[in-house]
Amino acid sequence: MKILIADDNHIERLILSKVIENLGHHVILAEDGEQAVIQFNQHQPDFVFLDVLMPKFDGYEVARIIKKENTQSWFPIIFLTSLTEASDLAKCIESGGDDFVSKPINKVIIQAKIAAFERIINLYSTVDDQKAKIQFHHRHLVQEQEAAKRIFNNIVHRGSLESDNINYHLSPMSIFNGDLMLAAELPMGGMRLMLADFTGHGLPAAIGAMPASEIFYGMTAKGFSIRGYDDRNEFSII
Repeated sequence: MKILIADDNHIERLILSKVIENLGHHVILAEDGEQAVIQFNQHQPDFVFLDVLMPKFDGYEVARIIKKENTQSWFPIIFLTSLTEASDLAKCIESGGDDFVSKPINKVIIQAKIAAFERIINLYSTVDDQKAKIQFHHRHLVQEQEAAKRIFNNIVHRGSLESDNINYHLSPMSIFNGDLMLAAELPMGGMRLMLADFTGHGLPAAIGAMPASEIFYGMTAKGFSIRGYDDRNEFSII
């Protein structure tokens, strides 16, 4: 992980950076609050340690700024503080912090904090990846349904469903769910109807409807009967 340490005390900043580097993480350093904001925006760290009392911007202000400017991803902020008043510690949380560590720092506590928040970071990353996959599949499904709708409309509009003697209502669960209703006039008068239900939804079902509709319209236009015969068995044309 990339971890930002913002502390105006050189010795404490150096000690904490060595502890974190020994854990295998990349450290980014800032000497004051203004530099902390700049470093955060430039490097987009996964984790932030903030000293409460710093020149230019204090830790509270830095936390508010970086949280406000970076709402698309979650990152933990841990305050480094020698303050002991409950109101001061509560202010750390209210300004956007997720936890705090008392100075002087304890190596074991730092390790435990990083390990705990790393698990949460990984969880957020997994959720974001799954969300992106769901959004991708949703967009793909919508595009497929729109294509199926265009195919379906081209099929239906060739026939006579808009005739005055036909009244119908289709209420699919999706843009195209495989239900098909066709109507065509016979050359000698009269009308033929076809009701079909194709397996599946969307584009696969719409593609399946195309050859069936072509046969229906072609046979009806030629006046062929619904049923025919071969040498062995009776069979259905439609």
